[in-house]
Amino acid sequence: MALDSKIPEGPLADKWTKYKSSVKLVNPANKRKLDVLVVGTGLAGASAAASLAELGYKVKAFCFQDSPRRAHSIAAQGGINSAKNYKNDGDSVHRLFYDTIKGGDFRAREANVHRLAEVSVDIIDQCVAQGVPFAREYGGLLDNRSFGGAQVSRTFYARGQTGQQLLIGAYQALERQIGLGNVEMYARHEMVEVVTIDGKARGVICRNLVTGKLERFLAMP
Repeated sequence: MALDSKIPEGPLADKWTKYKSSVKLVNPANKRKLDVLVVGTGLAGASAAASLAELGYKVKAFCFQDSPRRAHSIAAQGGINSAKNYKNDGDSVHRLFYDTIKGGDFRAREANVHRLAEVSVDIIDQCVAQGVPFAREYGGLLDNRSFGGAQVSRTFYARGQTGQQLLIGAYQALERQIGLGNVEMYARHEMVEVVTIDGKARGVICRNLVTGKLERFLAMP
């Protein structure tokens, strides 16, 4: 059975932009009626939970560890790529897309990688806004270095601690939303099953690693 990746139709460079401009929006008045479940609080999970909470949704976040701060994203060291072209050496979204596809031995979903290249510019700005101390040049601008598998210098870094510093930034944004009451944090919870209703994911079954009990959480409606 082939998996449906939900990739929109259209030309590769335009499909996600077109989809984003035509997808149905949620009325701000209805966002508080929706519960969003985020499993995992690494770089992706913590950023998603914090961003969704800032948008007005009610979020429940789950992590296997005793704190979101202990996610394995801390292991990333080299840096994070973005097509900002700060070095003015011809970088572009297409070049980042091609290098990433080629670096993955042409096994990645091209549409998803292209979307990643598109949003990479905004991701760096978001990280800076969260306080990530990226390396800077003498004049104060963000520094870039060349990294393996790239034709140009596009890697933003924070010494050898890039993953740790990115995780701290995402963790701070997440903890701010927890403090505001917009995110419920469930530490020491292991997801064991996804609840599907009519073919759609509607909740999760988690094991409480402190008590050993199975608990269920539904995404509403």
